[in-house]
Amino acid sequence: MSKKISDTDIYVNSIIEDVQTRFVSEETIKYSDTEIERNYEFEDGAIVRYEWRSGPGKAADEKYNHRFTLSSPPKPNPKKLKKGVIRMIGFGKNAR
Repeated sequence: MSKKISDTDIYVNSIIEDVQTRFVSEETIKYSDTEIERNYEFEDGAIVRYEWRSGPGKAADEKYNHRFTLSSPPKPNPKKLKKGVIRMIGFGKNAR
């Protein structure tokens, strides 16, 4: 069974695998023992915010371990990508 590859997988996989040649800048917004937040700008102009938490938050939208959000779509944007969460990885065994 093959997994469907989305148009945003290149961003998520580049961050997960730390393929630094795919993004032009990386900015750390928040860094602590329990939280990390970074913005990545890619060659095509897309900006992706990456968030990591050591434990789930109290609100429903804070129940993630890793979250990737497209903050700014690429320019030009032929795939018509929209701003918003593109992938969340939860807590638990084999969560991905």
